[in-house]
Amino acid sequence: MNKDIRLSVFFPAYYDEKNISKVVDKAVKVLNELNLKDYEVTIIEDGSPDNTAQVADELAAKYEKVKVIHHEKNMGYGATLWEGFKKARFEYIFYTDGDNQFDLDELKKFVAVLPYSDMVVGYRKKKQYSPYRKLTSFIYNLILRFSFGVDFIDIDCAFKILPKKLFEQIEVNTKDAFIDAEIMIRACRLGYSYTEIGVKHLPRVDGLSTAARPSIIFRTIKEIIEFKRQLKKEDAKRKTS
Repeated sequence: MNKDIRLSVFFPAYYDEKNISKVVDKAVKVLNELNLKDYEVTIIEDGSPDNTAQVADELAAKYEKVKVIHHEKNMGYGATLWEGFKKARFEYIFYTDGDNQFDLDELKKFVAVLPYSDMVVGYRKKKQYSPYRKLTSFIYNLILRFSFGVDFIDIDCAFKILPKKLFEQIEVNTKDAFIDAEIMIRACRLGYSYTEIGVKHLPRVDGLSTAARPSIIFRTIKEIIEFKRQLKKEDAKRKTS
C-alpha cells in the first residue's frame, strides 16, 4: 500500500547544529524502510547563528533526496513552516522540528493510517517541558477549544502528516507561533478528517528553544484575537455571497 504514497518531508532548523544530522539520518532510514513510491526531504535552515547551515549542506551532499533551503536572516518558526508546506512537491507532507525531540520510527504508524484519514496528527503523550511550559501549553489548548470549537489533544504538536491540497485551498494570516493552530482550524472548517496518534516526546539535549518566551506568548494572544475577527468576516461574507 505504501507504494502508492509520495511524501514530502521537511524540518525547520534553528540552533540545531548538533541535532539536525540525527534527525535527517533517522528520517532517511525510516523513509527507505517504508518503501514509498517517492519521497523528498527538505531542511529549512532559518538563519541560525551557529553551524546548522554547514551541517545541513553536508547532509544534502550525503543524501540524494535531501535538499536545503537557507534563510539569510531568521524568519521565525511560522514563516519557515509555511514555506515548507508551500514548496512541498508531493501529495502528502510530513513535518517535525529539527531538534530531535521525536522518534521518527513513529512515522511508520502515521503512514499506515493515511488511506483512512485526511490528516494524521500527533500528540505528545508526556511532554518533556518545564512545569511553566506545560501550564502555558495546557491553557493554550483550552483557549483554542473554547474559542474555535476544535478538540485536538495537542494542536501544536510538531509531528503531523497533512495533504498538499489543503495548502492549495487556504492562506494563513499568521506567520508566527499561531500557524499550527490556524492551519488545523481552517482544515476542520473545510471538513478534513483527522486521526490523532500519541507519540513519545524526548527531552531537548542540545540547541536553543525560544517557544515559551513572553514576547511570543503575547504575539500569539494577539493573533488569536485577530484570527477570530477574520473568521467572523469570512463567515459574514460567505452568508451574503
